[in-house]
Amino acid sequence: MPSKKKKNEQQSSKAANKAKAKLVEDKTFGMKNKSKSSKVQAQVRSITNNIMNSGDPKERKRAEMLKQKKSAAKAMRKAADQEREALFGEALMAVSKKTSVKKKGENSAIGRDGGDAASKKTTSRAMKMMYQMDAKELEDKFKDDPDYVPTLEDEIESQRQAKLKALEKSGRKGTPITEESLKAWQERKRRRKAEEAKKLVETELKKKKGGKGLSVLSGRALYSYNKKLFVDDENAEDKNDIAEREKADDGVTDDDVKEAAASIQSDLFLNGDHDDDDLDDLDED
Repeated sequence: MPSKKKKNEQQSSKAANKAKAKLVEDKTFGMKNKSKSSKVQAQVRSITNNIMNSGDPKERKRAEMLKQKKSAAKAMRKAADQEREALFGEALMAVSKKTSVKKKGENSAIGRDGGDAASKKTTSRAMKMMYQMDAKELEDKFKDDPDYVPTLEDEIESQRQAKLKALEKSGRKGTPITEESLKAWQERKRRRKAEEAKKLVETELKKKKGGKGLSVLSGRALYSYNKKLFVDDENAEDKNDIAEREKADDGVTDDDVKEAAASIQSDLFLNGDHDDDDLDDLDED
C-alpha cells in the first residue's frame, strides 16, 4: 500500500498534467487548418512540448534519475536471476517436488499416527519417523519418493533400525551401559591392545638381527606394552636443574650468552662507502 506522501505526490502530478493539457488546448484554440497543415501541426507540437516540459528543472532531473535507477535495478535483478538459474538450475529442480492438491475435507497424515504438517524443515524425514516405523517401513517409505536423497542422519538411522530388528529376531537383549560395564569394556580393550603389541614385538624379535624391535610400536602402544620404559632415572635433570647447575658452575647461563651476542657493536662490520674504498686499496697493494 503506497504511503500518504507518495499518494499526495501522485495526485499533485496528475493535477499538474491536467492543467498543462488545458493550457495547451487554450493556446492552440482557433488555429486554422490545425489538422491539415503541416506547419500548423509543427507549431502545435512546439507549443505542446514547451508547456508539458515546463516546471522545475530540478524536479524533472530528479524524476529522470529515479526512472533510470529503477531501470538499472530491474536489469540487475534479471541478471542475478539468470546467473542463479545457470549455476543452481539443476539442483533447484531436483529438490523441488510436485505437491498434490488437497481436496476439501481431506486430511493428510505423516507416518503411522499422523502428525503436525508444520514441522521444522531442518529436521530430516528419518528423524521424524524413527519412532513411528521400523526399518522395513522406513525403507519402503523412502523408495516411494524417487527424488528423495537420503542424508547422513537418515543412513545412520536406517542402519540403527536394521540392527535393532536383527537383535529382536535373535532374542538377545543389549547390554545396558553403566559405569561398571564401561570400565569393564575399557579394561578388556586395554588388555587386548597390550596383547597385540606383545605379539608384534615378539614377532619382530624372532626375525634375523632382531628385526625392528620396539620401533614397530607407536608411542601409545609402547607405553601400553611397558610403562617402565617411560620412567626417568633418579638422577635425571630437567631444564630448570640444568640452568641452575650452569649458573652455579661459572655464573653464566645461556640467556647471558644470548644477551651478550645481541649487544655486539654494529661498527665492527663494514659500514658506508669508505669501507669499500679501503678494501679496494688492499686489493691494489
